[in-house]
Amino acid sequence: MGRLQRRVQALAGRMEIDLLQGWAADISVTLPLDPPAGPGDVSGWNLGSRELEVLQLPAAGQRNRNIAAALNISENTVKFHVRNLFRKLQVASRSEAIALAHSRGLR
Repeated sequence: MGRLQRRVQALAGRMEIDLLQGWAADISVTLPLDPPAGPGDVSGWNLGSRELEVLQLPAAGQRNRNIAAALNISENTVKFHVRNLFRKLQVASRSEAIALAHSRGLR
């Protein structure tokens, strides 16, 4: 549930849970259809300039190999930055990181 809640929050959505003890649970998720108007504040993430560059490229649909070529770094260095991004953004997957980046207007 925590992972779902973080993903919904990353997309500026709302999640409601209605528990029926011993029976079932109804989960309702509402997500906005419109992307943010402009780049949001990412200063709270404490990202380095290279980490921010690496985050923007997957958010634009780029794979590690393309990111490495675009930034003139090795693919292993890209993987290093991606791991740091996961830790700093408190996400467990590339998809979560991209969703969070999109919620702040990074493309």
